[in-house]
Amino acid sequence: MIDTKSSEIDWDAGGIETELGWALPLTFQTFTRLGAEAVSAMPQGPRGYQVLVAITTEEPSSQLQLAQRLGIDKTQMTYLLDALEAEGLVSRRPAPTDRRVRHVHPTDAGRATLDTARAQLRQAEDRLLGTLDPDERATLRTLLARVAVAADAARTDPDFEHPVAAPERSRRGTSTPTDRTPS
Repeated sequence: MIDTKSSEIDWDAGGIETELGWALPLTFQTFTRLGAEAVSAMPQGPRGYQVLVAITTEEPSSQLQLAQRLGIDKTQMTYLLDALEAEGLVSRRPAPTDRRVRHVHPTDAGRATLDTARAQLRQAEDRLLGTLDPDERATLRTLLARVAVAADAARTDPDFEHPVAAPERSRRGTSTPTDRTPS
């Protein structure tokens, strides 16, 4: 845990710590390292984790839709799904409305693996956000999600592959670990 007394920021001085362009990359780099370690047992690491989150919290979608949603090249998505399927974590089934399209579904083993990885990732997040109290953590998550959704809506380069903000897709009637307020 960080000693918050010695790390107080003098906002009036306008030092580098007050710059968003300094804070965001440092926070992102630290989270990327801690997050990758937390989900390292997952086939394909963070990308495998993201696929399992998406397919367990959203309505079934095709491989192509999933690749677009997560900002992953469609060829790379095929390899990623091959690895997850080889481990018994996902299955691909024909779509009910078009048998040429394959929907990706989690298996029971995939859900169990996701639960374990999610707990490990939350521990990594706790390390990163250790100087914030629970309400501040929830506020930070909420604000970052709002900024990310707005950033996606404001993007101007349609050829730039990145995750697609579609919060309406993550609203399901089933009880899942994501049916809670941010923590």
